[in-house]
Amino acid sequence: MKVHGELKGEIAGRKQAEDALHASEVRYRNLFENSPVSLWEEDASEVKVYIDTLRKSGASDFREHWEKHPETIRKCASLLKILNVNRATLEMYKARDKEYLLDGLSRVFDKESFTVYGEALIAFIEGKALFEAETVIHTFDGAKRHVSIRISLAPGCEKTWERVFVSLADITAQKQTEEALRHKVNFEKTMAGISARFALLSDFDNAVSTSLADAGRLVGAGRAYLFQLRDKGDIMDNTHEWCGRGVSAEIQNLQNLPSEAFPWWMAKLRSGSVIHIPDVSGLPPDAAVEKELLERQGIKSLLVLQVYAEKKLVGFIGFDNVITTGAWCEVDIDLLQIMAEIIGVAIARKKTEALMRHMAYHDALTNLPNRILFHDRLQRAVIRTKRAGKLVAAMILDLDCFKTINDSLGHRAGDLMLKIVAERLTQCVREGDTIARTGGDEFAIILPDLFHAKDAALVAQKIIWTLYQPLHLDGHIIAATASVGISIYPSDTDNTEELVMKADIAMYQAKKLGKNTYRFYNPDMNTQV
Repeated sequence: MKVHGELKGEIAGRKQAEDALHASEVRYRNLFENSPVSLWEEDASEVKVYIDTLRKSGASDFREHWEKHPETIRKCASLLKILNVNRATLEMYKARDKEYLLDGLSRVFDKESFTVYGEALIAFIEGKALFEAETVIHTFDGAKRHVSIRISLAPGCEKTWERVFVSLADITAQKQTEEALRHKVNFEKTMAGISARFALLSDFDNAVSTSLADAGRLVGAGRAYLFQLRDKGDIMDNTHEWCGRGVSAEIQNLQNLPSEAFPWWMAKLRSGSVIHIPDVSGLPPDAAVEKELLERQGIKSLLVLQVYAEKKLVGFIGFDNVITTGAWCEVDIDLLQIMAEIIGVAIARKKTEALMRHMAYHDALTNLPNRILFHDRLQRAVIRTKRAGKLVAAMILDLDCFKTINDSLGHRAGDLMLKIVAERLTQCVREGDTIARTGGDEFAIILPDLFHAKDAALVAQKIIWTLYQPLHLDGHIIAATASVGISIYPSDTDNTEELVMKADIAMYQAKKLGKNTYRFYNPDMNTQV
């Protein structure tokens, strides 16, 4: 009876243990199935056997082995048995059921997945029981998800790998937040660099080119560019361009483009609208010309904003995508808008500085070089001519009886006469010659690279004849006459100041001899003066 009682107690204890084990198994299954994290149960024992075979055949560095023999890592993947997955896994992969997931897993198991799987196997080969990493998976609906993966060997299975636990935590939102923060930091750094570059503006072209490169890389564009309008907006030129790696430059093909040839494009620019084209192939029929040009450059999508200088449209700045179609995001538009404003201010500033430089060296009435620029060019002409062994002629021209005309017909008529004289003088010389207005009714001319002094005489004769042709001033017809003095470098002097002085002496000698004529300097004139 005692033995029977002990046996009965032992059976009851065993049943109680089995019940507890079953209850524990049920709890585990409930936890496994209802976990919000993707969970997998796998059997990698056949993988372990195959790897042991590889080791016996001489494989030791498995990272190098996977690279040289990628078919072996694929073999390992095919030997892996997936015992179970939970509902969170089906939701993560957008799979209808477990059978659908297991049957189609090979379709979403890409190169990166094989790389991570290979690293996990190397960790187990090295005796580790746990492997952790971050990777990207592809779901059955074509989406990408960032995941944190954890693969561990069950206790007691370190030598057989017959039970492996895998968990995948979706960290896509976290990665997107990190990427947004990183993009914001890069955006602010890029804008700070661009602003600093244009604040100094010592080199406009370099500032634009470098800024286009920074912005293009930030937004992932294939091209970033600046077009500037000229000739009252009738012509546009691609003045600056940045191209990403492998993208062909187009700047050389986009010069001297007549604006009227692109009516749809110009209408958009002049309306102030952002030109945002997610898909070039979808442009409307009235943009056929623009579509043909864009497709010839291989552009899939683009984003363009106007550049204004002092409220005037002076060009446009843009990003191209030559790989894929798609809309540009608001951050890209913001970046381009800020760049357009900065470049517009820089262009206006550049034009103002150019105008100030021009005014410093040019006569305001005739727009001819003034005395300062005349002397600078004369110095340069002498240096250049000295090397070539030629001659330079300096001419001083004074209008005869200008004071009488100015006093009798008024300053308005006098100013008009000076403008007409300037235009006529320009017609009498070569493109490389210089005509300057150096005083009220006095002009100075530089004729470089002459072979003979008589060449200067021919020009002087032409000037006197041209000026003598009738002038129409406020209803009056007059004939302008001038006295011209000429000095020659190096025969008269090798000093530029003396060259001008001697031409001036010769001019006064021409006036003394009856005006409306020219005279070459000669030393006897010094005695007469």
